[in-house]
Amino acid sequence: MVKKTENMALEETRSVLHDLEIQKKSIKKQLECGIINSVDASQEEENIMTKERKLKKQLVSAVHVTKDGQPRKIEYKDSKGLYMTILPDKKKIYGKTEEILIDKLFDYYGLAISDVSIAGVFELALAEKQTTQNVNPETIKRDRQTFNRFIISDFGARDIREISKVELRAYTQEMVQRIHPIETAFKAYKGILNLIFAYALEYGIIKENPVPFVKNAVYLKGCERTKAKAENKILSKEEIDLVTKTVRSRMTQNRYHGYFILGYAILLSVETGMRVGELCALKWDDVKADGIHIHAQQLMYKENGRNYYYVDWTKDEKGFSQGGRRFPITIEIRNLLSEIKSVQDSLGIKSEYVFCNREGRWIYTKAYSDCLRALCRSLGFQVTNNHAFRMSLNSNVFIPLGIPVTERARLLGHSVETNEKYYSYARKNSMQDICALLNGQAV
Repeated sequence: MVKKTENMALEETRSVLHDLEIQKKSIKKQLECGIINSVDASQEEENIMTKERKLKKQLVSAVHVTKDGQPRKIEYKDSKGLYMTILPDKKKIYGKTEEILIDKLFDYYGLAISDVSIAGVFELALAEKQTTQNVNPETIKRDRQTFNRFIISDFGARDIREISKVELRAYTQEMVQRIHPIETAFKAYKGILNLIFAYALEYGIIKENPVPFVKNAVYLKGCERTKAKAENKILSKEEIDLVTKTVRSRMTQNRYHGYFILGYAILLSVETGMRVGELCALKWDDVKADGIHIHAQQLMYKENGRNYYYVDWTKDEKGFSQGGRRFPITIEIRNLLSEIKSVQDSLGIKSEYVFCNREGRWIYTKAYSDCLRALCRSLGFQVTNNHAFRMSLNSNVFIPLGIPVTERARLLGHSVETNEKYYSYARKNSMQDICALLNGQAV
């Protein structure tokens, strides 16, 4: 088998072969979509196959050797009309062509895939996803976190070819009983299973995909499906008012020197329900006469520190811009934006971004979230994240005003199902309001 000293070169060659396989699939998809014609596709495939044959021969030559390191002969036998060579166990192996024989040796020495464990195939599938799909680094990071949370090391080390649908169902049942994940977390686990086993099926590692036999309905009964109480998700109108008053008070403190820009971002979030990344990426050019054009976000990729970058699509558009959404500019919002611009002009701050530091650089999502968390904790709130503003706007303002769910979903940038299932809570103190109405009192 392969010596340790040869592993690095062999792994590099395997990696190139894997990339060539991805290229072949890409060409096939391009042909199906009409991006390239059949002649060009055939030529590209032939070029790739030529490279594959050369690389496979190199790999086989590196390991198909005698004990003293000499290459084992591959010769044509006229008597049989076949190519033949002798394996390390003295057995003879034949192929109708030299290429077929090389393929057999390739499989014999286990060169196609170095690791067929569940964890190993996950790494290959994740690498392909990163290479071929338009995903941001945070998505890859979340996939890895989901795998590490739900796939214990012993199960991850199992040979994927030995996993039956019964075993996968049994493992899933044990996991649900052990962790009791919420519904969305369980579905993320299923997504990772689909990623792994679909890849294994596509590349011929397994003959059947067992994941479709893991039915959600069976296991969701064991998941945590209790809807969170309103007080753990949203803020009351009074709490929102307290946040606003606290921000306004801090703007006068000497430590901010007249420019508490993170506070201004909090105030706009209260009014619009914009996501953190959307606030940080908001440009003055996005402020139109008829509304705020919300079409971009700031993303963060953590590798040797934090790297922030701008993308021209929002979270719900999932990597492909669909024009974003517009939020109407109310009198309150117009006055707030005018105030921000006036303060920046008075301080000589120039930037394309609405929320920037004194040097004109955009604020970072982490800085905003840290500021908001500290502020909410200082007020004694259980809820300390920006998401609460989105839910509070929906439950405290949109629903009482009778705004249709389709419009609520459009304004917040998500689906109707998401709005109804995850964003619509009874307002805090709503029972007192109901009691007052039943008593014939105005609310």
